[in-house]
Amino acid sequence: MTRRTARWTAALACALAIGAAGSCHKPPSAETRSYYMGRTGLSDAAALGCFNADKSGRLTLFFGAPTAVGGGYGATLWGAPDLTVDQIGARVRNVVRGFAYCRSNASHLLLIGVGTSNSGINGRTDAWLRAHGDAWARMVRSLAIWVEREYRGYARITAAWDFEPSWSTFAKAEQWMHGYDAHPGRRLLYANASADGCPTASATNGACNNGWNQRRVWHLAWEHDPSLPIPQIYRTDGVQARQWQLIDLWATTAVGDGMYFYGTMSQHGACRQVGGCAGIDNTPHKAYDQLLWWLNSDRRTAQADIETMTDVNWNT
Repeated sequence: MTRRTARWTAALACALAIGAAGSCHKPPSAETRSYYMGRTGLSDAAALGCFNADKSGRLTLFFGAPTAVGGGYGATLWGAPDLTVDQIGARVRNVVRGFAYCRSNASHLLLIGVGTSNSGINGRTDAWLRAHGDAWARMVRSLAIWVEREYRGYARITAAWDFEPSWSTFAKAEQWMHGYDAHPGRRLLYANASADGCPTASATNGACNNGWNQRRVWHLAWEHDPSLPIPQIYRTDGVQARQWQLIDLWATTAVGDGMYFYGTMSQHGACRQVGGCAGIDNTPHKAYDQLLWWLNSDRRTAQADIETMTDVNWNT
């Protein structure tokens, strides 16, 4: 992974207060929508692409946890029947087709992450997890090649991975990542991760939930070459932003390989749809402001800007 260059160039206005609308504040047009995928008909996928024709930038389509489907590999989805990796690929193709048909601005480009997670994987063997990671990488690579051939200038495809310490052991998550990373020609991967239980006041490789620590979160979110960190910044109190800044500070000071954050992920849209999100319903701008503020609170983790603000919604 390319090491971070000097980043202490952010305007001081960006670091005055969490949530402050400084000179670096992004306009609403900079937001994208990500989705928990529940409506999975091919026509639904095309409609979703069309609905996002006003957007440009990175987003993730979350297809749920790894699972076995018909003797092969797939994902559980959200309140819908499980799909194989090939069936998931067909849905993503239709999202791209719908976007291309309806795109409102010729400069708009969707950078789509095709997402799974580490939920429910503790009961799987290491060999199965590596094989699933490899199958996911194969599917994403195939999609990327197809888009480059048929819809160049409209979209690009990467993988995405919602890994959370509370959901599995580190060892099991590492097996899945090894399978993904080892696939020839594998594409980049958005690390839409959380830092459950990680320290909020120290950068000494402190413990996180479920036997994880700051190094292990950093390792999956950055040290593995495909990973582009776009972490979950759901909490309104700024704690998650602080956790990620401290993970970055540990990596910078302990191993000389600090992180570059490619975006922030919020879930304000999903919370408005279903409720029950008190204290974890950051708006996209609040998530962005919190992470950028904490990064620029210390010269060693400073970052001039964060490219992406994406907000998760339910597609059900």
